[in-house]
Amino acid sequence: MPTHSSLLFRLPALRILMLGLLVGLLTAGLGLSPASASASTDGLASTDSMAAADGSAADANASSAQSTDTSRPPAGQTIVFGIPGLTIDDIDPERTPNLYRLLTEGAAANLNVRTIGAATCPASGWLSFGAGARAQAGPSPAAEDADADDSARCPTMIAPTTDGSADAEDGAASAKDAEDSDEAHGDESAASTTTARIEGFDAVKEPNIGSGYSVDYGMLARAVTEAGKAVPAGTDAADADSLLEPCLAAEGPGAAYAAADHNGVVTNFTEDATATDCRLGVVDLGAIGIRSWLFDPIPNYSYTVPPDFDREARVAEADRRLGVRLREVRENAKDGAADPTIIVAGLGDSSGLPQLRAFIAAGPAFEPGSLSSATTRTPGLLQITDLAPGILDVLDVDSPRAVGFDSTPTDDDPQQRIDDLVAEAQKSTTIHQNLSTFSITLDIIFYVLFIACAVLLNRSILGRRGGATRAAHVHRFLGWVSLAVASLPMGAFLAGLVPWSRTADPGLGLYLSVIGTAAVLFVLALIPPWGRTWRGRVGALAGANLLILAADLATGSHLQANSLLGYNPIVGGRYYGLGNQGAAIFIVSLFIFLGLVVSWLRARGRRKAVIIVPIVIGLAAVFVSGNPSWGAKFGGTIAILAGLMVLVALLTKIRLTLLRLALIGLTSVAILIGIAFLDWLRPAGARSHFGTFFDQIVTGEALQVIGRKLGANLHIIQINPALAIVTPLAVIAILVFLRYLLHFPRVHAGSRTGRLVNKWRGRLPQLFADSDLHYGFLAAATGLGVGLVLTDSGVAVPSTGAMVLLPFLLALSAEHAEETHR
Repeated sequence: MPTHSSLLFRLPALRILMLGLLVGLLTAGLGLSPASASASTDGLASTDSMAAADGSAADANASSAQSTDTSRPPAGQTIVFGIPGLTIDDIDPERTPNLYRLLTEGAAANLNVRTIGAATCPASGWLSFGAGARAQAGPSPAAEDADADDSARCPTMIAPTTDGSADAEDGAASAKDAEDSDEAHGDESAASTTTARIEGFDAVKEPNIGSGYSVDYGMLARAVTEAGKAVPAGTDAADADSLLEPCLAAEGPGAAYAAADHNGVVTNFTEDATATDCRLGVVDLGAIGIRSWLFDPIPNYSYTVPPDFDREARVAEADRRLGVRLREVRENAKDGAADPTIIVAGLGDSSGLPQLRAFIAAGPAFEPGSLSSATTRTPGLLQITDLAPGILDVLDVDSPRAVGFDSTPTDDDPQQRIDDLVAEAQKSTTIHQNLSTFSITLDIIFYVLFIACAVLLNRSILGRRGGATRAAHVHRFLGWVSLAVASLPMGAFLAGLVPWSRTADPGLGLYLSVIGTAAVLFVLALIPPWGRTWRGRVGALAGANLLILAADLATGSHLQANSLLGYNPIVGGRYYGLGNQGAAIFIVSLFIFLGLVVSWLRARGRRKAVIIVPIVIGLAAVFVSGNPSWGAKFGGTIAILAGLMVLVALLTKIRLTLLRLALIGLTSVAILIGIAFLDWLRPAGARSHFGTFFDQIVTGEALQVIGRKLGANLHIIQINPALAIVTPLAVIAILVFLRYLLHFPRVHAGSRTGRLVNKWRGRLPQLFADSDLHYGFLAAATGLGVGLVLTDSGVAVPSTGAMVLLPFLLALSAEHAEETHR
């Protein structure tokens, strides 16, 4: 431990600090979003007008059945048409007039269909839709029958059987299966439907075993059935015949996957879902995809793809089929019932390239506009796991997740709405396709900077090339390069302010936007008065990073979404709040900025401000990161809080031992668990990641989630080993180039380590001779270390943080170098 931190421990000061931090964090935890809470309330408000007719649901809805509106007709049927592969860009007034008409009359959104894996096969999309959770459908296709020219594969979609042959299994299991499917379900089928079974459904479920996701197969169908028949208040005998049955009618193999229970039994399977009396109909219209992606298509069914596949022709065919079915919906509608609700969803990808798909909803509950949900908090964006609870909300049926569709009406013409959604989808696709390239580019830049330090600051090389006369020029050169490199990460976020996705070449527009916005930040750091010194430039850049990220999180985290260093809607890991790489930049910028501010205040004799200012700014940063309605970053908030406690302890001359560091970590975790508990008390649809994590602790799913996140870290190391190597290289750079080892008295000059360190003596200045900068660095290192352990895909936190921290330190060293060589 550095000698200047080996000071007496002052217990009263620590108690006061801990109490202050606790109060601040609890305040942060109570900063709940009125918008999100109201969204959940609005999503459930329509239940006040419905009541249950049978005894099983009467007690739950009796109080809400008292409605003053007695003139409303019984609800009409809701029909969901699934077309895996459909995108908003496919919708055209001439080529797809039926889809265009639905979008004109109703609301639309881009749909994230990610389940388990990079791309989603149609079978997986249907299975996830019915379960309201991410799921993957098996079995894997046979390798010998696969197309050798295309690596994209999808499993065979198994058509359900209705003749009872699937129940004739061998042994005792056959009797049990027959009982489950025939006796338990046969009498439950509605008129015009029959009970069916997906043969070999265990093979379909097999990929979800040990995946870390809990899959409730057939949740949507079961919830509709258990809700009972919906009877609006004031319904008279004349309208009784218009009431619909509490069931889900499934048509086609995809719909059967959505409706099947854990045994593969589909209670209400039919050849025409629009002709039944079920409240909800689900229709599989087939998929839009390439032949190899729709592996082994079902003969004589809509998944059969001709060899001369043409996407536009396929989309037009899907629209034609939709038009036929929409006419049947109108013809089969019950007299006296309200207009039907029509939903069209692209439940899956059409090839190995994942994209956002189309979602359209038209009917009495939907005005022209865009849709979102409490899980995405982004207008015009839904995820596949929102659909089942959202549809249940439309039907006034309670669901486990209590998530509804949030509608944003608009007066824009239909084509403008399409163009806006297509631009957002294009932005997501371009980011997704260029993410690896940008990440590798940053890796290369960091390595070049690393090598430049190793070569240009080597004593023997400088000695041969003029030594002392050129050393200052070398330091200044590295300082300017480092400042430019430190501007790039925030440029990746600010690029979201530029409409690059609407340019002719979105990929080129993206990179030009990143470079342009980074250049603006670089110039901002040079403006007087702060631009006159290296400390001022680094402080300005770090402060700008803090303000930009804080303002973005407070206004909806629009820059985080669809960013090369944020998160991507196609991936679907996060839709709002502070991402991992953004958290890394936030942590480094915060503590380097605080170190510079404290040093500036101490130089001017502001002794009280040296303690008060970092506490105020630090708690504000904790609030921004930890507020469930802003940053909603669980692990990142613990990391910031731990770093802040370390910084305050050092500033107040508290000696940091391993025990006290452990206590700081435990205190940080305890405070955040308390915030998670407060967030968990909110309705399920209004919870953030904090409340969701606490719910996983309560339900016992936390260990599965932690295991899945550890697997994600290993996956990052596999697909991008260069990023993982950044962290140890950054440690080496700091220890060697900044001579940090010299702060440890046990490093003897005659030892091997001492000789290695002394070789670089004088090449970089004693930057950490300023104890306040040293404290800021220690706090940043603490935050990055905690982030590595506690955040999702935590490897990205110290790696990204190093790409900002090391350039900051090198730039700060340039000023000291100029003074040394004058």
